Amino acid sequence: MDRNITFDLHYHSNIFRASPHKRRARLQQHIKFLNQNNIDHLASTEHAYKQPLDAFLYLQDAAKDLKTNIIPAVEAISSEGVDIIFLYACEDDLKNALKIIRPFEWNLDDMNKLRDDSGAINIIPHPFSPGKTGIANVMGIDYFMNLQKNADYVEIHNGLSLHFFDNGFRKYKSFKSAKLKKSVDHCFCLPKKYRLNDVGWAVSSDAHYPAHQNIIGSVKHDGKCDDWFGFLQQKQRFERKSVAINPHKQVDKIWHLLQSGGCSMIEAIEKKALKLRQAIN
Repeated sequence: MDRNITFDLHYHSNIFRASPHKRRARLQQHIKFLNQNNIDHLASTEHAYKQPLDAFLYLQDAAKDLKTNIIPAVEAISSEGVDIIFLYACEDDLKNALKIIRPFEWNLDDMNKLRDDSGAINIIPHPFSPGKTGIANVMGIDYFMNLQKNADYVEIHNGLSLHFFDNGFRKYKSFKSAKLKKSVDHCFCLPKKYRLNDVGWAVSSDAHYPAHQNIIGSVKHDGKCDDWFGFLQQKQRFERKSVAINPHKQVDKIWHLLQSGGCSMIEAIEKKALKLRQAIN
């Protein structure tokens, strides 16, 4: 009998540089929300410059009593500064891949070759991201569409955009620059003209804090999906599913937007510091 099976293919445990106490507390919060949201599979896609293997191992250990399967993965960053997600079947595959898909040391043209060489499934996340890591914004729409042809997935819904909507993105004029409006709208719902028929469609929360998981992907399946990697290799077309258990108060919604903004600033500092170290060496 068919049932809906759920995947969040873009999720950050965000414990990099956290003290042991803070790390334990945040992981407990992750588990609380994952349990409430009743998710079948979740990809630990920590950024490549934030120890993604450790992030996966900590989250996997914390979730050992949940039904949620934690997928080893990384949100890698190319020499052009663009994010690409790589999913792996096991811990060893991720560990080996991180030796060759190093931050800022590979080119976007090699995205699909790196996938094949490392045994991955790849995803093009947030092509029109309001930040500086979306492939369409950085490299142009034609480049994005051409590279997408041989990719596994393109992210058609990204939950981070909901922080803008929750805080009056369409109501207040200060948020209505044409460029920002297009980026936020396209990030939350990629227009159909940018989705290719031979590519899977990913739906992701892109949560960086436990309470930020608001949408996931859902698709019909006829069993338990033990071979989740083979299942994903079939390039599924996920539909958006909301998973927020309790409606947040407006003060929480504002706080979530500030948290996301602060996290983005810290990540920008981490990236600049890494690039500086690489230039010196």
